[in-house]
Amino acid sequence: MKLRCQLKGAKCPPFKHNGIFHPDNESIKRLLPDLNRCADCMAYMAPTLPSFRDDLLQIASITLHEKGPAFDPAHESRASFGTFIRPRICVSLTNARRKELDHHGRERLEPIGASDAPNAADTEDDTDMAFMLSVPEPTTESFVDALLWDISVANFERALPQLLNALTPRERQVFDCIRGDMQNRDIAEILHLSSGRVPQLINQVEIKLKQACQQLGLIEQTVSAGV
Repeated sequence: MKLRCQLKGAKCPPFKHNGIFHPDNESIKRLLPDLNRCADCMAYMAPTLPSFRDDLLQIASITLHEKGPAFDPAHESRASFGTFIRPRICVSLTNARRKELDHHGRERLEPIGASDAPNAADTEDDTDMAFMLSVPEPTTESFVDALLWDISVANFERALPQLLNALTPRERQVFDCIRGDMQNRDIAEILHLSSGRVPQLINQVEIKLKQACQQLGLIEQTVSAGV
């Protein structure tokens, strides 16, 4: 599972920002391209809602304005601003989109990635992020946002010290790079790893953190049928 932009050939915007976030006009304007991409993503995925696009942009901007100042750059988790704010904006837009579709009596919002995971369970809970995806090839985008998506930022940050105990020193280094939104090639260069080794380590970190979250009761156990 991961947050995934539905615009063809696009990725979720980075929302790059360093330090404390002050929701002034300059800060909002600087991140306007990222907000526009999120609005386009939700407006033009099927079923499309082009007439609702401007409303989605306004909702994204309000969420950034209201939630952005809660970001703590000195937090021990060392989460980037993008990792912090993306799930919040995406949830706000998803809920608004679902309500708009329901209001018009159109088909329910299909979970993003449902075509990739036809057996994924849907949910009625607006507070639940209902993006159920099959796990892709590990990348630096794939699972940190997904864990935050599943257990909320607050719970994730409180549990982080226990979660890190499940990782080896090398895996912790990789996880630190992931939290910094680093690409695989950059991780390989900084940690002196081969390009093939990085995805392996990311996969190990993902599996161990998910297992630790399950043991702590932060996310539900996943039951897989035997082949």
